[in-house]
Amino acid sequence: MKALVLRELKSVFCSAAGAFYALAFLLTAGVMLWAFSGRYNLIDGGYVDLNRFFGLAPVLFAVLIPALTMRLFSEEKKNKTLDILKARPVKASEIYFSKFLAAVVFVLVTLLPTAVYACSLYQLANPVGNIDLDSIMASYISLVLIASVFISIGLFGSVITKNQVVALIVSVFLCLFSFYGFDMLSGFFLSGKIQASVASFGLSGHYNLMQRGAIEIKDLAVVINYLVVFVLLAVLYLKQNKPRLLIALASAVLILNIVFFFAPNSRLDFTADKRYTLSDYSKDILERVGDGSLLKVDVYLTGDLNYGFQRLKDATSDLLSDFNRFADDNIHIRYINPYESGKSMEDTFESFSTKGMTGVMLNEVDREGKASRKMIYPYAQITNGRDTLIVSLLKNMAGNTAEENLNASVESLEFEFTDAIRLLNRENPKTIAFIEGHDELPRTYVYDAEELLSKYYSVDRGEIGNNTGILDGFAAVIIAGPLSEYTEAEKYIIDQYIMNGGKVLWLVDGVYYSHKDLATTGQSATMKNNVNLDDLLFTYGVRINPDLIQDRQCVSTYLMTDEKIQAGTLLPSFFQPLLIPSPDHPVTKNVRDVKAGFASSVDVVNNSPAVKKTILLTSSANAHLMQVPEIIDFDVERVQDIPDYFNQPFVPVAVSLEGTFASAFTNRLIPDSIEGGDKTIGRSKETKMIIVSSSDIISNEVQGQGQNSRVLPMGYDRISQQQYGNRDFIVNAVNWLTDEDGLMALRTKRQRLYLLNKKEAFDNRDRYMVLNIGFPILFMTLLMGGTFIYRKRKYEK
Repeated sequence: MKALVLRELKSVFCSAAGAFYALAFLLTAGVMLWAFSGRYNLIDGGYVDLNRFFGLAPVLFAVLIPALTMRLFSEEKKNKTLDILKARPVKASEIYFSKFLAAVVFVLVTLLPTAVYACSLYQLANPVGNIDLDSIMASYISLVLIASVFISIGLFGSVITKNQVVALIVSVFLCLFSFYGFDMLSGFFLSGKIQASVASFGLSGHYNLMQRGAIEIKDLAVVINYLVVFVLLAVLYLKQNKPRLLIALASAVLILNIVFFFAPNSRLDFTADKRYTLSDYSKDILERVGDGSLLKVDVYLTGDLNYGFQRLKDATSDLLSDFNRFADDNIHIRYINPYESGKSMEDTFESFSTKGMTGVMLNEVDREGKASRKMIYPYAQITNGRDTLIVSLLKNMAGNTAEENLNASVESLEFEFTDAIRLLNRENPKTIAFIEGHDELPRTYVYDAEELLSKYYSVDRGEIGNNTGILDGFAAVIIAGPLSEYTEAEKYIIDQYIMNGGKVLWLVDGVYYSHKDLATTGQSATMKNNVNLDDLLFTYGVRINPDLIQDRQCVSTYLMTDEKIQAGTLLPSFFQPLLIPSPDHPVTKNVRDVKAGFASSVDVVNNSPAVKKTILLTSSANAHLMQVPEIIDFDVERVQDIPDYFNQPFVPVAVSLEGTFASAFTNRLIPDSIEGGDKTIGRSKETKMIIVSSSDIISNEVQGQGQNSRVLPMGYDRISQQQYGNRDFIVNAVNWLTDEDGLMALRTKRQRLYLLNKKEAFDNRDRYMVLNIGFPILFMTLLMGGTFIYRKRKYEK
């Protein structure tokens, strides 16, 4: 066997077919990846990964490997040397595997110099070395497995005929059909489940999953299935149809198919950030898909995209494929080009806008400086036959680069789709309540919040009363902007609700001012907003201070003169800051800045280890705290003339608390008017709350009057026409408070951003092009040329 392998290795390394295969593969790959602009160029892509190489290599292998293997048996049969080998005490399987191993070794040696691609990206990464080498190694393993299948197919084509051209044609056809054929056949079926089942017999989908760096048992089973089938068929042909080999072939195929259909959805995720590992919560949601109606997902992010958005589209495709596996193929996925209907750009934009999908203008400049514009729609639409939800695929946060926003979008995909599927399949939604009776924000001004939260919960409103258990049925309660005092009985009921595990979103202003005076005169007196909740919040660990935050990072307002707006004169509204969200908490991760009005500072007042405290929102680095009572106005010039006026950095405005809380009524008498309470609970169950010192965050504006009025979304600024992150903050806050299953943990999922150093890459493009095209070809030329010269001299002597 060893002698046969060495014989075949020498034959392959010194053959014209071997030289053609190696040089054609390395030259084509090098030119496509490093010289030609387009979808395969690594430098134009802007990211440090070899996905483009691993996407191109199987296509080249499907054509070039048959060219390498076509002569291995055909030539021996034509020259009668195969009969001589069979006449010797050598098994047919040994003859076959010697050629198979020689071809595999030659392919491995040909792939070896492509490691220079990874080395180049290692140097071009920003910073240097910011590359996922483990994932690249897993992708190489996947590529070698596919190459082994193509070698087995090529050898089978060579075994069945003496004509090398026929062997080449048969092998190329079988390679391409095994890789792409079943995907094409699946398109003839309308059922998404049948499409997925038919496509699963092909290699393309399984290789695309493995080459990401995540290898699953089922994918390996399919690849090994092909490998075993074509190896045994070739050996069977060589052994002239021995029944024992037929039985072995049937048994191997049966075992591998059993493994494929019954193996669990377990995988080895070699990526550094485990980006292809779904959470247990998502798996649990997906396993229940199909119990009712089939889910349909239409993705509109498709067509000719730049590499950043193509990465987002590929990440969406990968995630939905993973979802479908755990959903037992009960999700029908379609990729729809928004312009395939033939409508104009304007009509398409209007059509999608009415569905809540606003287009994004993509401005691009190519390598030659040519500018182009295209409207894209980064959305997906999910329906279960009864309801439809829109999933936004793109996160757009002010201050982030385009790459950071795209990376944040990829990070949030699992949460967005899991949340949408959960909502579509929910049966008994939880109930939350807005507390009334203390001059809280009128219902008109929290209409948007109620409407938004009603997608997730059953929303109630009402006063507390005197019954101690009145709040017990609510998953969470919201106290939004009270202006009058809470009674001791009401405070006791809220306290005991929290002690029983209840959750509260507090939006309590620290300062009272007159909206009317500000609107008519441009100034207002201020005073502490005394709603009699200080002792409760202090006991839980937070104090809302009687001050107002002025911040350089704020929205703008029009100058008022004689009760009229002076057109064209914009002034910074320092009392309406744009708050900075924490990047690490599930409530605020990937949420853009939050628009607030007349916010106060918040202090954490105890260090109890039983309560975890996290700052969610802060002012910018340039803020000022104005103590009350004091007149507030919009005298911008006076403020700007004071040196070091904005001297308070990152003032907390919102805090989350989670843990076990002490009761504010420990060692106190139960209020007389309380009904149904005979014993005070002194320590709470594990629970959560969020305290925000500005009710303006949850408030929406109303534009117009009467029948012509319309509600503007929370956080919408009419002057700049920007939508800030208020809606996301409120929804995430309530979802986090009520989350008991782990949904919000998906929002903390992180993926590393592997970016090229664009300046280094473009400045040294030619040098890296020559290196990555020239080195692999030079390596193989020297290796094969040296082997040929060595053999020539050896046998000449």
